[in-house]
Amino acid sequence: MDPQEPIRRAKIRAYIEENMNTFEEDVELRDEDHIVRLGYVSSIFAMRLLNFVEREFGITVGDDDIKLDNFASVNAIVALVDRLNAVPQT
Repeated sequence: MDPQEPIRRAKIRAYIEENMNTFEEDVELRDEDHIVRLGYVSSIFAMRLLNFVEREFGITVGDDDIKLDNFASVNAIVALVDRLNAVPQT
């Protein structure tokens, strides 16, 4: 496992937790939780999340990767970032 993966995971989780839409104080976000189905994100937040991921991790998310499945959970976003980090960016 990449030693930086836990750091990426923590940054992604923290960003989502700081910005998710919930009225419950004691919501605990799990890495596998589908943040869209649970209603934690809006379409505007999804665009901000995309921008955060690109900026924070120095990657470009191409049109083919802008899919709900790639941004559905902390696990999915980590997998996307890991995959895109393995591909040379142009």
